[in-house]
Amino acid sequence: MAEKKKVLIIDDNIHFVKMNTIALEAAGYEVEVAYNSEEGFTKVEYGQPDAIILDLMMERHDSGFTLAKRIKTHPIYKRIPILMLTAVGDATGFRFSMEKDGYWMNTDDFADKPIEADDLVTRIGELISRSE
Repeated sequence: MAEKKKVLIIDDNIHFVKMNTIALEAAGYEVEVAYNSEEGFTKVEYGQPDAIILDLMMERHDSGFTLAKRIKTHPIYKRIPILMLTAVGDATGFRFSMEKDGYWMNTDDFADKPIEADDLVTRIGELISRSE
């Protein structure tokens, strides 16, 4: 039996975390959870997930960008794919995209919240496949 791939969700929205944990576990993933950037980095260090789902706005409006850069500049963790999810567009009207902003976001994919569970599972599967 193949080992389950591990996904780390780093997000301060408990409802979002619970909902998407259920969807990912139903798709066969092992899910770890962190509710802030420091806890998230600690779980990256000790759990070395196969993929990360990262919120942008947690402790600060740019917490996700800061954590993504910390992960992607680390020689051991930089290979871990990151999907950044955020509701920043709804909060500010500002829209990010991988095409125009991907070079500085330090993420492998980006999507606006809310995201359908099926889309999330598909994106995580694609990120893990590309990283192997």
